[in-house]
This record gives sequence, structure tokens and C-alpha cells, in this order.
Amino acid sequence: MLTRTYGNETRTRKTRLSRGAASVEAVIVLPVLIILFVSVFYVRNQVLARQAAERQARTCAWAYSMNNCSAVPPGCSAQIVSAAGPLGGKIEGKLSKASGGIAGPVVNDVLDPVLRAAFGKALDAKSQVPYERPAIYGGGTQTASGGYHLACNLTTETLEYVGKDAWDALKSNF
Repeated sequence: MLTRTYGNETRTRKTRLSRGAASVEAVIVLPVLIILFVSVFYVRNQVLARQAAERQARTCAWAYSMNNCSAVPPGCSAQIVSAAGPLGGKIEGKLSKASGGIAGPVVNDVLDPVLRAAFGKALDAKSQVPYERPAIYGGGTQTASGGYHLACNLTTETLEYVGKDAWDALKSNF
């Protein structure tokens, strides 16, 4: 083994050659660390966009619901998807299964207004927020979606009002 002396320090050839191993390790590990660093910010942007979409849908749903679903608030026309019946807009499917497929539009026209008047309405609000994907993962823009489902009947209702509203809705269909 070759031994050299530098001042008070003695080094062998082995230690001098092993110093290059650290730079090789850095060349291998550095790209992995960069990808992990970019991934953390990508996931952060994705989560923040999803939270923003859910917050926007929730805000519009509550603002629309405060008026008993009668007037869409300004800036929320794209978020309010539907004001559905008491079963969440799936009355037709549930009735046709229960009655063996006879329940078509006639039964829905009769029962849907009565159920809406008795149990109130519900609304669905959906929102989408775009966010950028890093170039390492292909770049481009992706969208995060958020939704909210809420009841509309926040006004005080009496039994007489529910019965009158149901009767008026039933009369208007015939």
C-alpha cells in the first residue's frame, strides 16, 4: 500500500481514491431528490385546487339555499347543477323499480310535485378549478372537482302551507 505524508497527516492511496465515491453518489441521488421535491409541490397544488373547488361549490350551495332555492346568487350560475326532489333527483328510477316498470312519466308527474311539496327540494352544486401539472409529469392543465348537496327548505313551513303547495303543484301538472 502506498503511503504519503502531508504535514502531520498520513494518507493511504485507498482513502484518496474513495473521495470520488461521494460525487458519484450525489450524481445518482440528486435527480431522485429533485423529483421528490417537485412531487411535493405537485401534490400540494392538487390538494389546494380540490379544496378551492369544494369551497366554491359549498359557498354557492349555501347562498342558493338561503333563498329557498328561488334565485341563483351572482357568480354561481355555473356551479348550481340542479334543484332535485326529496330523493335527490332519482324519483323516476326508484319508482319504476318498485312498480315493475309501469311508473313512467305519468306516475312521476303525479308524485314528484307532491313529494317536493311535502319534503322540500334539494340542490347539487359542482365546481371545477384548474391547476398546472409539472413538466416532469407531462405538463398541461388538470382540473380538480368539488361538489356539495344541500336541502332547500330553510323557510318556516306549516302543515297548511305544505298541503296547499302540494295541491297547487299537482293541479299545475294537469
